[in-house]
Amino acid sequence: MTEQAARAAQPRAGDRRPPAPVLAGSISRTMARIAGRRHQPHRRPQLSTVVLIVALASGAALRLIGLGAVGLNSDEAVYAGQAASLSGNPHFTPLFPIVRAHPLLVQVLISPLYSSGVPDQAGRYVAAAFGMGTIALVHVLGRTLYDARVGALAALFLAVMPYHVVISRQIMLDGPMTFFATAALTTFAVAARRSDGRLLPAAGILLGLAALCKEPAVILLGAGFAFLALGMRVWRPVRYPIAAAALTLACTMTYPVLTSVSGGARGGQSYLVWQLSRPPNHSLSFYPVTVGGSIGALLLVTAGAGLVLFRRRLSWRETLLLCWVLVPLAYFEIWPTKGFAYLVPLAPPFAVLAAVAVARISRAGRVRAVGGRLLAVACVVTLVVPSIAGIVSPTASGLAGAGGLPGGREAGRWIAGHTAPGTQLITIGPSMANVLQFYGGRRADGLSVSPNPLHRNPSYIPIRNADHALRSGQYQYIVWDRFSAGRSAHFAARAMELVRRFHGIPVLTERSADGRRLVTIYQVTP
Repeated sequence: MTEQAARAAQPRAGDRRPPAPVLAGSISRTMARIAGRRHQPHRRPQLSTVVLIVALASGAALRLIGLGAVGLNSDEAVYAGQAASLSGNPHFTPLFPIVRAHPLLVQVLISPLYSSGVPDQAGRYVAAAFGMGTIALVHVLGRTLYDARVGALAALFLAVMPYHVVISRQIMLDGPMTFFATAALTTFAVAARRSDGRLLPAAGILLGLAALCKEPAVILLGAGFAFLALGMRVWRPVRYPIAAAALTLACTMTYPVLTSVSGGARGGQSYLVWQLSRPPNHSLSFYPVTVGGSIGALLLVTAGAGLVLFRRRLSWRETLLLCWVLVPLAYFEIWPTKGFAYLVPLAPPFAVLAAVAVARISRAGRVRAVGGRLLAVACVVTLVVPSIAGIVSPTASGLAGAGGLPGGREAGRWIAGHTAPGTQLITIGPSMANVLQFYGGRRADGLSVSPNPLHRNPSYIPIRNADHALRSGQYQYIVWDRFSAGRSAHFAARAMELVRRFHGIPVLTERSADGRRLVTIYQVTP
């Protein structure tokens, strides 16, 4: 030891050291505080982990139990039929064209499951897997924006939400689209938290994959730019958001370019014209009332109340979530054609907003903490009860993507086993026609299909003169079903008129458990 170091080590005359008992007490208090700090955060992750496990378990149960209780609905039949045609399944190729209204990423993914036979449930398991993946992503999103408690609670809300449950149980394009859109939203959140624009191109690729599932996802690119425009410096340098937009558009354009190269450009253009010229099918109250009720009224009120009550604590986090909600909501509210499944990408941010509201209420004192826990339980109960009810008692819905089509699978299988190849059927509408073609392998045309090409799906063939077609023997069966009759009383009456005129004989009647008639197939003679 040097002389200078030795002098520094010696106590100075003016130094005052505390007495030993005081020093020992100070050390013990410091160690207690350190132990308390270590122990307090240790309990919260345990509670969050339990909530997350419950979310994943309940989400899996609600999406997998009774998955095959009801046959495919019209949209499911179309998407599964496209997948089967992609795989070259001869049962489907004459009846389900590959090029239709939407891109084919989901159909390509499930096509190996439909390469032979007439399977129907396989694609639903893939949809359920995407739904479970979205629940996990919502947990990551909530944890990234706030903390583990918010992430776990948001995952639980989404896991039991009737809106997300019913979509995740069907072969729909909207479920996988929501998975990739939520992954893009989570990437935006990570980029904003780190102030790292280099992650934006990854978000752009994920949005492009979402658009390859279903093209309306490209609207979320506008939500991302709206967020960047509202003060976030993550857009600098500007090359990163430009690269993100370019990658999104490049992925989106892959489908129309490949369709054009393969010779299907005319079909794609026909679908585009039909989509742009479709008349309004619902009022402006459809999304707030019908879809909002399926998302959960209490959950939406909780999310809105949290934004108002804690408005002084609003930050870029709420800005990101609100941009992800308001931009597509405004677009689809203005767009004349409204669909039940169109707003599924909004379910994750709604779940996170409600979860952070509950978490903030719970941290505002002991009394409010009890109220916050009761509010969380109430939200879960109001969500899980209708979700379970929809599984226990599945019913037909007049909303595309909102449920199955009871009786359709049984009727289609009867047609496959009791009619000759080349048989053709008349249905009330195209929904039942799609289902019967999927299961029965026989061509079916709907009476309600318009002869005006601007007012019909290009895949559907109109029956211009049903009387002449029946007299000439073109059609041998007429099918009545409760689902289509409830949507169009006029064409249901027209179908029964044709049954009477051409001496229809009922050869099959499918009924529900309570005895209601679901489907009746009539054999007619010229």
